[in-house]
Amino acid sequence: MTSWLALGLSLLFAVFAVVQLVSSRDVASRGPAEEFVAPIVPAVASAAAEPLVVKASHEPVAVAVVVYEAAASDVLALITTEGTLRRGETLGQSLGRQGISAGTVHTVATEMSPVFNFRYAKPGDRYVLTQSDSGEVLRFEYQRSEMERYYLIQTGSGYRAEAFEPVIERRRARIAGVVTTSLYDAIDALGEYVELANDFAEIFAWDVDFTRAVQSGDEFRILYERRFLVGDDGSERYIGPGRILAARYATAGERYDAMYYELEEGRGGYYRLDGSSVERQFLRAPLKYRRVSSGYSANRLHPILKVRRPHYGIDYAAASGTPVWSVADGTVIFRGVMGGFGKTVKVRHTNGYVSYYGHLSRFPRELKVGQKLRQKQIVGFVGSTGPHLDFRLKHNGRYVNPAALRTPAGDPIPAGRMPSYEQVRDALLLELDPTPLRVATGEAG
Repeated sequence: MTSWLALGLSLLFAVFAVVQLVSSRDVASRGPAEEFVAPIVPAVASAAAEPLVVKASHEPVAVAVVVYEAAASDVLALITTEGTLRRGETLGQSLGRQGISAGTVHTVATEMSPVFNFRYAKPGDRYVLTQSDSGEVLRFEYQRSEMERYYLIQTGSGYRAEAFEPVIERRRARIAGVVTTSLYDAIDALGEYVELANDFAEIFAWDVDFTRAVQSGDEFRILYERRFLVGDDGSERYIGPGRILAARYATAGERYDAMYYELEEGRGGYYRLDGSSVERQFLRAPLKYRRVSSGYSANRLHPILKVRRPHYGIDYAAASGTPVWSVADGTVIFRGVMGGFGKTVKVRHTNGYVSYYGHLSRFPRELKVGQKLRQKQIVGFVGSTGPHLDFRLKHNGRYVNPAALRTPAGDPIPAGRMPSYEQVRDALLLELDPTPLRVATGEAG
């Protein structure tokens, strides 16, 4: 037995010596500074996502071969599960439908919690789960969109959760035109995403009601960022407009300008040419609506009862399910059914104002009495009666006409920052308005 063992060891040593000799000759032919890439099979536990790069010397060559062989053998034991969340389905239900245990789901959800909360999962989200043949989680990828992906990777000491950081190139562009039907149609006709129209309308939401106040012949100019997604191979693809840097809207003899300026890094806002804030305490409307079906009146003919009585609010006709948002920062003081208003939300604001949102179909799940709200935070959704929103506003206990309300503007640029703001403003104006606008033009391409 001992002699057989000795013979076996001798043969193994001889084979190893031959391999070493061949490897050293191969290295000598490559030259001392050359590099090469040893292939690594992806999605292997503890393996780096990047290819393994080693110097062309005797020892690393043997290591690279060993890593490759180990990876290849492990791949044979991997189990991959892919899926897409269906409507009304949780991640646990989707994985469970494919035979994945509740314990595995718990591991994924717990370990990924630092970067993503699966309470916000939505239909269409995709995932790929990689496990060992014993059921151990080796890797989990969760993709909500091309721009939003999350990873869970097993390491030697546990798990590492990561959020995908896309490489985005931002370039400035200018777009300008004349409205014929609507702002959205005008921007779409110039070849830009209508998201830009939404962002533009939000900037001037305190001054212009873009649902009903837009007129043919109105002019607009926008200086903004265009975003390009950079691929691993260096290719670029346009993914839509980014931040608006400067904007102008001219209508009915009025002109509105807005410049983006940061008082501190990462905290910016829009200001007029004189440094006053574009934002006001109250928005012009609490939703995107089709038309005003009934305005504020002290003596309105009731459409059903056919009697005259006050209507201390504005009825906004809108599609059932349209989101309704708070017109200003405030606190929820009522959430429930209120007589003829049906499902209603009441929000208390500063300076003695209270806003009412009636005839809702439902409330956001997380909305509670006592909750602090930010301006334009959703408080409910339009119901099916009409369908419309009954919006009312009280000031110190008395109803006021929301359409006639002009509240103070937000904080202006501090005096000490005005020289800096003026410098930024003047530079943006040169880019926004290099030449007088004569006809509709588009420079987004």
